[in-house]
Amino acid sequence: MPLPFEHLTSAQQLSKEVVADVFAVADEMEKIWSSGKRSKLLEDKIIALLFYEPSSRTMLSFQAAVQGLSAGMELAHGRQNSSMEKGESIEDTIRMVARYSDLIVMRHPEAGSADKAASVSHVPFINAGDGGNQHPTQSLLDLYTIKKEKGSLDGLHVAFACDPLHSRTIRSLALALSQYNDIRFTFISPDSLRASSDMITELKNNSVSVEESTDLSVGLDTDILYMNRLQEERFEDHKEFEKYRDQYVLTADMLKGKDTLVMDPLPRVDEIATDVDDLPNAVYFDQARNGVLVRMALMAMLLGKA
Repeated sequence: MPLPFEHLTSAQQLSKEVVADVFAVADEMEKIWSSGKRSKLLEDKIIALLFYEPSSRTMLSFQAAVQGLSAGMELAHGRQNSSMEKGESIEDTIRMVARYSDLIVMRHPEAGSADKAASVSHVPFINAGDGGNQHPTQSLLDLYTIKKEKGSLDGLHVAFACDPLHSRTIRSLALALSQYNDIRFTFISPDSLRASSDMITELKNNSVSVEESTDLSVGLDTDILYMNRLQEERFEDHKEFEKYRDQYVLTADMLKGKDTLVMDPLPRVDEIATDVDDLPNAVYFDQARNGVLVRMALMAMLLGKA
């Protein structure tokens, strides 16, 4: 299934048609992954994974996806281990890496870095997170998880906590979900961490009903409660982070009698107590697994192999 773009840098590229096509391929990838065998789809390709910001799930799931498709892999982990530490520009790094590989995946702490990279890459490029800006593959795996658990992406009330201002995963998922029918969002945070006005405006322009609250309990009767840690690395004043870090903690007692689906892009820090893990509505570890399937599908599609 051909995609209508060569590079994936933002959630706004994920039209309903694109999402449906990726899901169809991801379902096929799940059969392969569950069989314990590797596909030979990308055995003649080399994938470059450039991770200049700390990552566990995104980096490891991309590695697993590369290996599941039998591709070769190049890995750069940490800015200090790359020529960027010497002052090399993002653009020059990508021009060079594109001559070594067939597809590039990059995470970078600078918002807008993905667009810079994609603008000079002559091989397909995937944004694995650019600062606090975008994380489109996370939004894809989040959508995939919701579809598997809820059966539909229409008619949902989603509550996002706890740091809508800094979270690229909240931003990307909200923008991707906003194209579906009868969508309602509630953003839960301290007043100083409220979602940016430009995002709220974009969501309302897409006919999404948007509410804001400082009370976590309002998220307990929604279809989905999307928790996320305070983004410590994005705070200019660490005292502000410490002030709010314990303000929102979801516990099993709070969810008693509730069927709200609990999601979290992880890592978990303070926002979800471990006693939530065994509840049937806690799906965040399955959510992480779905990242392998979606990323396998996306890479195969961008390389014309699916």
